[in-house]
Amino acid sequence: MPPGSPRLPGDSVRGLIASGVARPLGAILLLHSAITTASYAVPVIAPAAAPAMGLAPESVGFLVSAIYLTAMATAPVSGIVIARLGPVRLFQALLAVTAAGCALFTVSTPLAAFAGALLIGCATGPLNPVGSHVLMRASPPRWRAFVFSVKQCGTPAGGMIAGAALPPLVLAFGWQGAMLAIPVTACVLMLLAPAAARGVPGGAVAGGSMLGAIQRSLRDVMRDPPLRRVALTGACLAACQMGIGSYLVVYLWREAGISSEVAGLAFSTMHAAGIASRIVLGAVADSLVSSQRLLAALALVMAVSLALLGTLSADWSLAAIFALTVAVGVSGNGWVGLFFSELARLAPADRTAEIAGGGQSVMYAGIVAGPLAFGAMLGATGSYPLCLGIFAVLSLAAFVALVREPR
Repeated sequence: MPPGSPRLPGDSVRGLIASGVARPLGAILLLHSAITTASYAVPVIAPAAAPAMGLAPESVGFLVSAIYLTAMATAPVSGIVIARLGPVRLFQALLAVTAAGCALFTVSTPLAAFAGALLIGCATGPLNPVGSHVLMRASPPRWRAFVFSVKQCGTPAGGMIAGAALPPLVLAFGWQGAMLAIPVTACVLMLLAPAAARGVPGGAVAGGSMLGAIQRSLRDVMRDPPLRRVALTGACLAACQMGIGSYLVVYLWREAGISSEVAGLAFSTMHAAGIASRIVLGAVADSLVSSQRLLAALALVMAVSLALLGTLSADWSLAAIFALTVAVGVSGNGWVGLFFSELARLAPADRTAEIAGGGQSVMYAGIVAGPLAFGAMLGATGSYPLCLGIFAVLSLAAFVALVREPR
């Protein structure tokens, strides 16, 4: 293919296979999907599980925030952990911690639920940095945006699996049985971890303490203007993504009057749209359209989608509801692969994991704040439309900031 010519998804897939990165990418995608299924399981099973745990369904946002607050704290130490354990053992450890966190939820007490959320967060934090560490070394530069976007499909894939599989499992086995399906899957996938990082070095053992690693990672991201811009943009978009993602099932159940099973299917559809958008956007990034223009367009679509979602009522048809959830999925999920690709591109070659961890930690501040702010505003006002309108304004602010930045 001549230099500078646009890459289409089919071309990218063929180049991906030829480059030899398909095996680790496929394994990482499966591991990523399993771990993110655990974090998305919390909002999906909320209508059934919350009363049994002594919680209101609306409190799900606080559990989701607990997951990502822990992830925000653990992401910057990923470089040290990768160097000391190596990628394979770290992937296996993340799966084991995820299994333990999901098992704790079945104890059915508020304390156990929050403890389980913290464990899932511990597994979520290093997930993107270790994936970035492996794929930065395994992928050719010309395919990097596409490879990172495919890797990030693990997040919406986890949401799609949670939305599609867990509600039927709840009906068949109860919500505890549905949650226990995740640890079983995680234990099986531990055997696959070596395929994700075979032959990739862990790197030299980093010196200093864990606290020092956190400080270095965040400092290096926030002191560099291009890295800081990418990280702060990610924080704004993540707040919107997780604010609606944490409450969509409950919102559709309460406001549109649809069953929790159909609401779960809408949740799954939203994430399926995210998978498609990440693949397409990763294929065209920096060849047809710049990553910055793509991020700005997604922020605008997200703002419009959230504003429209605030007008939802029981009079809406299922077709209209699902069409809007597709728009929310494309805008709310499509940007993340571009985000991590930009962090990897801007990072020094030997510090991919540390920069990815620091940038992710800043982005996770938005993930933590999103569900907390949505839950707090919902508790104070009782108005879903008002909360959605405020988040639409936040997404619009991200759009304005991106289009004002020089390219």
